[in-house]
Amino acid sequence: MNTKTSTSEPRAAPAGLRLIAQRFAAWRATRQRGQRIPAELWRAAADLAQVHGLNPTAAALKLNYDHLERRLLADRAPRRGRRGPPVFVELPPVALPPGGDGRGTVELVQAGGARLVLRLADAGLRDLLPVVKLFLRRRA
Repeated sequence: MNTKTSTSEPRAAPAGLRLIAQRFAAWRATRQRGQRIPAELWRAAADLAQVHGLNPTAAALKLNYDHLERRLLADRAPRRGRRGPPVFVELPPVALPPGGDGRGTVELVQAGGARLVLRLADAGLRDLLPVVKLFLRRRA
């Protein structure tokens, strides 16, 4: 009695793959030529690829392997611009030179390139604090 099964027989796709494959088929049946795959379907495909692997998912959903791989890697990679809250850094006060009038320039630069230059000619530090707070709250 031969108990070996042929490796050329396709295995039945898991239920999750079958469900998303049906959604892809429905979208393909109604889409207009040249229309891109919706982000929701790409996300579902990438989620399935994490569970079932790239090749089985791409084959079941009739997707390009390389395109699915790029989507999967993009979902895993941290996105630029998504940073945590700014970190507060306390600097020791700078002593003013004897006889100084408190005039000078303060320059703030955010990581995204936004720049604020304050000239301390007529305004005191207390006057400028609300402006600095507003600048630091702004997303770069």
